[in-house]
Amino acid sequence: MRVGLVLFLGFILLGCAETEFPEEAVQEVSGLEREITGFSLTETDEGTLVWELTADYAWRIPRDTKVRLRNVNIVFFDSAGEISSWLTSEEGHADEKSGEMTAKSRVVLISVEGDTLTTEELIYSRDTELIRGPGFVRLAKPDRVLTGFEFESKPDLSNYEVRRDVTITVTGGSEP
Repeated sequence: MRVGLVLFLGFILLGCAETEFPEEAVQEVSGLEREITGFSLTETDEGTLVWELTADYAWRIPRDTKVRLRNVNIVFFDSAGEISSWLTSEEGHADEKSGEMTAKSRVVLISVEGDTLTTEELIYSRDTELIRGPGFVRLAKPDRVLTGFEFESKPDLSNYEVRRDVTITVTGGSEP
């Protein structure tokens, strides 16, 4: 059961006691409901880590379901709890209602095998446990580089699909 994200985002949505969330972290002047420096969030499934998210800064606007993030880092884990990939981006958000996380601006996802995906926007769906990039993506593997639009895959970059304008460039290795 994915309780980590639900509990945390419910906590943000409902607010909290002053002893748990210091008043100085709430910026009345800015119009923000909450501001957090050194933000961290973890999601588990029946005790097994699914992902860990950290961001330098997070904030929420009143009556919005999104927690906005700056300087995002996400570590994804496989079903055995082992690291499967790392994601970095300049900004993003986590949506409390849909359970989606969106990374934006200079998004880089690197699998433990060293495959590297770069794009400007990547969306993770909690329901499907898939990532998708609606725009242009570049997937670099040891022997080839694939580019195109409308990418979808597991967070470890396995079982990927690029739906349009696909180009593959062989960069090295031997032919079969």
